[in-house]
This record gives sequence, structure tokens and C-alpha cells, in this order.
Amino acid sequence: MELKIKYHYSYFIYPYVIKEEKYCKYMQKLLKNNRCTLKVFEKRKNASLYSYFLPTVKEYMFKSFGFADSNTRIFNSLGIKLKSNMLSQTPCTIFEYNMGQDVQAKAGEEDGIFFKIEKIEIICFNTGICFLLLKTNMEGTDKFGDLLNFNFKFRDINSEVNEGLSSSKIKIQTGTFNDIKKLSELIKELTGTTIESKKIDIDTNRFLIYSYACIDQEYWNDRNSFTGIEKEFFKYANVLNSEFNSSFNNDRLRTVNLGNYIKVGISNAGINLIASSINTVNYTALPFEFENEYLYTYIFALYKKFYLTKLLKEFRNIKRAAEIKEKFVNFTNDIWIHEITNNDNGILIYKEVSEVLNLDNIYEKAKRQYDIAYKDFRVRDNEKINKIILLLLIISLITNVVNFIILSKMK
Repeated sequence: MELKIKYHYSYFIYPYVIKEEKYCKYMQKLLKNNRCTLKVFEKRKNASLYSYFLPTVKEYMFKSFGFADSNTRIFNSLGIKLKSNMLSQTPCTIFEYNMGQDVQAKAGEEDGIFFKIEKIEIICFNTGICFLLLKTNMEGTDKFGDLLNFNFKFRDINSEVNEGLSSSKIKIQTGTFNDIKKLSELIKELTGTTIESKKIDIDTNRFLIYSYACIDQEYWNDRNSFTGIEKEFFKYANVLNSEFNSSFNNDRLRTVNLGNYIKVGISNAGINLIASSINTVNYTALPFEFENEYLYTYIFALYKKFYLTKLLKEFRNIKRAAEIKEKFVNFTNDIWIHEITNNDNGILIYKEVSEVLNLDNIYEKAKRQYDIAYKDFRVRDNEKINKIILLLLIISLITNVVNFIILSKMK
């Protein structure tokens, strides 16, 4: 029995790093791009998002919540250079990329899968850690197997060799972009070089997946338990194709139940939610909640991971140890010690995501590097103090000897 989808979408997340010294110029680049517009969050328009996050995280990620209309008008009247300087001082800036029209495409040839890119979003932290988000939606099919194949293949479209596409009968052909290279060129245009990303071991050839699928209730209801579709769910959660038939290695897969008919799979490949249409909320309110509150929760967790990894690499630079030490202290005080939400489901998802991303372990490694740097500074400071004291003693001794000689001659 082949699963049917009632509603779905997939976000493909591309993390990348901008060198901090060039971050201001990168803001200028995006501001100069006519297709990029700043995303402004409003308390009424984005009420659920506003109430979901706690003040510290809200201030860090969604600064515009505190803006009045007059602030926005004043900002828009400024020059690009001044705007970019201001954004460089803002912890997080989010841009929306306007494609002008829906980007429709086709995966496959005779039995291809049509899809469109509904939205492109750019999320940038002024530490240089950034994320490009592509929201896609298949068209002309309601087969869950097609969604599995689409997610499995699309996540590799940015690969330098496109091995994931060339090794399969499923090929991705685009409409507006003419071919897949055009889309890859757009990604490169928006994100720049991969040099800084590779320094902290970010896989620049593969997207992370954040996908939502509400299946028809006939497959998951009071009479048909989840065990009947469990195998398909594990393929979905592990981002495997529909033909995968081997045993699953779920050592790094966490599952979260958000309700009787909602299950979330969390792995290093991403987050994937499956729900049953037996509850109308699962294809009305839940999709909106999942692509807003929970999506930004995931982005924030990813940001922590990549920034901590970046600090770990930078601690190796002895000349910049003092600067990196200060960054780590600021990160700890501004972000790490704070809770992000009081929402029960949000707390549960964030906890599981943090464990999959190994956040606590990475932080402890960074903390050890900080302790080593701190002790090193203490030793160096003590050495400097001892040298100064020794120098003063020598000067004092010389002065006393000179005074003694002078007094002896005077007698």
C-alpha cells in the first residue's frame, strides 16, 4: 500500500561562513541586490513567533520586533554604507530573496516530479555564520515515495560533481534556471566562497533537510497504528530513497512525539516531521508552526554548533587568544546560559536537536580551550609582573649604589 500525501513542503538548508572582517561588505552586497529585502518581524503579524521565544533569544535573532514603523522608515532612508554598518552591529539579520515568479522545475524525465521553489531566505549572524534556506514543494504528485526520492536527490544539487544525481535515473531539470547549474550559480552568488566554511568542516556539497509531510489518514488512524508506516518514516527521517531496503542505523536518530498523530525524526541530516490528516490541525496550523517557531529553533541550534566549532579552530591562533577568549565569554553570557522558549514542544525539540548536534560536548571542548588560554594569560601576566618587579629592584639597587657613592665623595 503506497502512502499518499495530503500536504507537504521541504526546506533545504545551506550553512556557510563569511569571514568576519568581510561581513560588513557582505551586508552591502545583499543590500545592493535588488532581489534581496530585509525581513522585518512585527508583533501582531508574527504574534506566535513573538510569544514563542523568550526575550533574550528574541532580542538576538529578531531585533526588528522592537522597531516602530518610524525606525523602519528612518533605516530605509539611509545610505547602503550606513545601513551595512548598522546591520554589522546587529546580532542577526534576515533577508528574503525575491525570485520574481515561482521557480518551477522538473525532477526526472518521463515519470518526473514537478516542483517549485516557493521561498528563499538568507539568515546571517554577525559572527559570520549564515544560512541559505530554499523552500520547495512538489507538484502533480501525492506519492510519499516521490517525496523520499526528491529530498534524497535535491539535497545534493550543490555538489561539485553532482554524484547524487548522476548515479540515479532521477534527474533534476529546472524551468527558470534552465539547468541545475544555474541554481548552483545562484547559491554561489548569494553565499560566496566556501573557504571559511570548509575551515570548520561544513559540508558545502549537501543541504540539510527540514521537511513536513501530512499523509492521508487512512494509513495512520485509530485502526491503523504507526507501526504500519514506521519503515517509510525511518527512510524519511534518515533522508533515504524509496527503494532503500537495508537495516537502519538509528544510533544518531531521535524521535519526538508532538501528539498522537505527529512524529518528528531528528538526525544529523536534518529534521523531518510526519503527521496524519486525521486531525485537521495537522494540515492547517501545524505546517505554519513547524516552518516558523520550530524552524528558527533549529537554525539557532545549528548556529550554536557552527560558532562554537569556529571558536575552537580560532583558539589555536595564539596571537588572537585574547580576542577569542572575549568572544567565548560573550557567547556564554549572551546565548549559552539562556533558555530559548517556554513552549513545551519547543523545549522537547530543542533538547533532542542539541543532543544530536552534540552541543554540550562541543561547548565543553571550547570551555577547556578557554581555561587553557585563561591560565596561559595568568602565567604571562605573572611573568610580566615579576619582570617589572625585578626591573624596579635593579633600578632601585642602582640608585642606592649611586647615592652611596655620591655621599661617600661628599664626605
